[in-house]
Amino acid sequence: MLKPAQLYKDELNKKMIEGWYDIDNMYYHGGPGSYELDFGDNNKNCHSFVSVNRRKCGLETIDTIIGFISYQVDWEAMSADNFGFISFDKGNVVLVSDVVKCIRDLFIKYNMNRVAWYCYADNPALKGYRKLVKRFGGRESAYLRQVSKLMDGKLHDSIIFEILKSDLKQ
Repeated sequence: MLKPAQLYKDELNKKMIEGWYDIDNMYYHGGPGSYELDFGDNNKNCHSFVSVNRRKCGLETIDTIIGFISYQVDWEAMSADNFGFISFDKGNVVLVSDVVKCIRDLFIKYNMNRVAWYCYADNPALKGYRKLVKRFGGRESAYLRQVSKLMDGKLHDSIIFEILKSDLKQ
C-alpha cells in the first residue's frame, strides 16, 4: 500500500541510515556516501512514497515500511525523472505492486509523458528493471560508461531506462 513518505519520515530515515553501510544498498545511494532524506514542505517537484504492509494486531493496525519510492517531477516537460525505489524487505511482492501502481498513476492520474531512471549495470536488481520497463513498453535508452564511484571504490557503468506514454502498454 502506498502512503506519502512524509507521514513516515522518522521511521523511513531510520531504515535508510541503518542501510548506509550495507554494500547491498550502494546501488540505491549512488555514491561513496549517503544522507538523510529531506522531503521539503511540499510535493510540487518531488513525490515520495513508502510502500507499507498493513496488518491487524488485535484492535491495532500496524504499518511496516517495506520500501521507498521517489521521483522528480518536471511539470513543463511532463516528465518524472530519477524514478527510484529501495526495498527494506527483499522479495516482498507488495513493493513491486506499489512500484507498478506508481508508474501507472504517473501516466494515468498525472498525465505524465515520460518516466525515466538510471540503474547501475552491475546492480542485482537490473533483471527486475528490465522486466519492469518491458512490461510498460519502455526501453533502455542509453548506456553510460564509468559514471559513478560507489561505496566499493570502483567506477560503475549506468543504464538509462525510459517509458514514454506513446509506447505505454496497459
